[in-house]
Amino acid sequence: MKFRKIATLSLLTLMAGMSLASCQSSESGPVNSGFIREKTTIDLWTIVGANNQSQLNDYIERFKKLEPNVTINNVKQSTNYNGLATMASDGFAANNYPDLIQAYPDAVSDFMYYKKVVKLDPYMNDATSHSGKELAGDYKDSKYESSKTYTIGWSEEEKNDIVPEYLAEGQKYVIDGTYSVPFSKSTEAMFYNKALIGLTIPGINDGKALTEAYFNNLTWEELFDNFCPKFIAYNDALADKDKILKSDKAYHAVFAYDSDDNLFITLGEQYGIPYTAIDKTTGKGQALFNNDQYKALLKKWSGYAQKGYIISKGSAGNNYTNEYFTANNTLFSVGSTGGVKYQYDANNPMDVGVARIPQPAGAVNGTSSTEKLAIINQGPSLCILDHGDANRKLASWLFYKFMTNEENALDWAINSGYNGIRTSVLNSDEYKEACDEKQFNLKTLERLMARSASYIPTVSDILYTSPTFKGSSECRTQAGGLMTYALSTKDIKDDDLAKKFDSALATCNQQIG
Repeated sequence: MKFRKIATLSLLTLMAGMSLASCQSSESGPVNSGFIREKTTIDLWTIVGANNQSQLNDYIERFKKLEPNVTINNVKQSTNYNGLATMASDGFAANNYPDLIQAYPDAVSDFMYYKKVVKLDPYMNDATSHSGKELAGDYKDSKYESSKTYTIGWSEEEKNDIVPEYLAEGQKYVIDGTYSVPFSKSTEAMFYNKALIGLTIPGINDGKALTEAYFNNLTWEELFDNFCPKFIAYNDALADKDKILKSDKAYHAVFAYDSDDNLFITLGEQYGIPYTAIDKTTGKGQALFNNDQYKALLKKWSGYAQKGYIISKGSAGNNYTNEYFTANNTLFSVGSTGGVKYQYDANNPMDVGVARIPQPAGAVNGTSSTEKLAIINQGPSLCILDHGDANRKLASWLFYKFMTNEENALDWAINSGYNGIRTSVLNSDEYKEACDEKQFNLKTLERLMARSASYIPTVSDILYTSPTFKGSSECRTQAGGLMTYALSTKDIKDDDLAKKFDSALATCNQQIG
């Protein structure tokens, strides 16, 4: 299959690149080739996992054949995204921070406070061009083609090829301009046990057999007020050996949502409940979540949790909820499309379906003016941090541009599990072939990845992002804490809930400043 050849070629070019790099290690001076004509070293910090490191190293080694004067130190930090951002911020004073870093917009906003983030518009729009012959110079292994012309920036066609929602995310800061660009983008999906398909359960789906369409149009109201209680009764009546939903683990429920903060923020977006905003007069962020609507919603969801309808990572001992899903201790698991591989366990293979996460009934039925269809646009972008060196900044941009060109963006989308960031990738024959689940056996990871890949384009028009500003990261942390509290606490008292919200707001306001 054509799309499989991409990964194979990547390994071959990686080996060739490694050989090339070793041959060049003895060079004492710069090579007369490329846009960068001086020896330049840049540091890339990510938390890209072992499964995807070979792809990243492949891009680095092939980029070396275009820009032989540039050396890229690829540093995988053993931490999470918050830890990665903290490492960079803590290193600003000692000049111990990278040139390129994986970061969520919240972290980029904090970097901007220290005046370390490079505005990318001048690079994106730079029409400076050279012939391939000139760029190749005297470097015999150069991959610049003599017959072509190369520019520093994107052409309008290239710029328009980036999925608009992803590009716009990097422009929603308190200062005008583009300060981050998409790379490992993802969204959330509802993974479910396809053993449910074809079941007929009294009172669910109007008494008809369950279908993929039913799950793909599931509302929160249908899920918690109808499906959960009726399915639990149905499952309880089955013999132990026939039960679909198991209860042999400490944590189990019908529905699992891995990210407490995403759940809190997404519900606000879907139901029109204020979460955060940017004051247009002062340019500062605002935490708005301390309101009666959110309190009422969390109190209701606390009741759902006590009935065994839902668990989250926070309420399940801070364990990833996919672990319970793959062990059949939940029927549904909402998680990142970038982490699709974690929704499958080869030791307990399951036919896993992929559907849109539940939405408000009023949004699905078109009966509400305040409720809307919404799924979070997530996954880290890349931003360039300023070391005061023009070559380092340009080299960082050129590498980003290279590793997200159409060929590499396709490779990353197919083989990493992350979303394709280019429209041309999503519309390509190779991507469509990767989405064809019929070529893979049932109950395999390959079939699940194909389903996830085909799901991503279907929700691109309902993705949302929250405002980002200094302190927005703390708002997200506090939001997650409030959701964990609600799903973990029995018989929540109004006064106790109000105190939790007041404390969360005070903590956020300290960071917003």
